[in-house]
Parts: sequence; C-alpha cells; structure tokens
Amino acid sequence: MSLATYQQQLQQRLTPLVQWYQSREPREQKVLQLLAAVFVVVLIYWLIWAPSVNARDQALQRYVSNTQTLEWINANAAAIRAASGGKASTLPRNWVGEVSRSANAYGLTLKNFTPDGNTSVRIQMEEQPAGQSILWLQSLQEKGVQITNLEMTPGDKSGTATVRATLQQ
Repeated sequence: MSLATYQQQLQQRLTPLVQWYQSREPREQKVLQLLAAVFVVVLIYWLIWAPSVNARDQALQRYVSNTQTLEWINANAAAIRAASGGKASTLPRNWVGEVSRSANAYGLTLKNFTPDGNTSVRIQMEEQPAGQSILWLQSLQEKGVQITNLEMTPGDKSGTATVRATLQQ
C-alpha cells in the first residue's frame, strides 16, 4: 500500500471524530483542546522523560559504585603487591582443594571450579562481595598461589563483582 492509501484510510476514520468536535460549542472545543494538550504533556513525560531520568540515575549509581571499587583497589594495590613479594609457598600437597576451602572461609561461593592438572585451576565467582574477593585472592598469593589471569568486572549490585581467574601453584 502506498502512503496516499494510508492517508485516505486515516482521513476516513477520523472524519466522524472531526465532525463531532466541530459540532461542539466553542467553549467545549477549548476545554477539549486543553485536555488534549495535557494528555500530550503527560504522554511525553511517561514515554520519554521518566525513562530517561531513570536510566541516567541508574548509570550514575553504577558509575559511583565502580569508582568506589577502583579507589579501593588503587588504595590497596601496594599492600597486595608487598604482601605477595618473596613469600615461600605454604600450600599443602592438595592445594586445589585448599583453594575451594579457603573461598568458603571468606564467605565466597565458587560458581565454576575447573582443575587443570595439578598445577593450575580456573575459578569463576558471580555477584560476590568485591572486597572479600580481593582479600581472598591476596591470601592465596600469600600462601604461594600465583594469579596468572584475572578478570574482575562489577556485579549488578553495588559492591559486588564477577571474578574469573586462573591460579597456579
């Protein structure tokens, strides 16, 4: 169908409404115009303005949360590096099991735990407290575990993170 066809159909459907409006007294027409203007303003508010403001507020909250996490990481990076330097390994023979047990001791839940032989393990945690996760990884480094690959992304909730890491003995 062409644009002209759509315009013709629209005009046919609106003709009774236009006739009804024109049959009203001028005073009633002004009230209807005012109601139509109010309706348009409300419609713009609910369909455009409110969702935009809500999305902006959520983005601001994520930004503040991520900034706080970054500041904490930057403030504690030197301490983590200093604590991990020059330490002898204190890992038990079954160090892979110790990784899982120590995560529980820090109140963390491992979502995925994949040993790769006796020398490395891949771990994944989702929506875990970011501070506890970093402290847990630091404690593993103090025991002699090396973090060969680390990916830490902010979680959906403030103060949480998703962590993926490869740990080696």
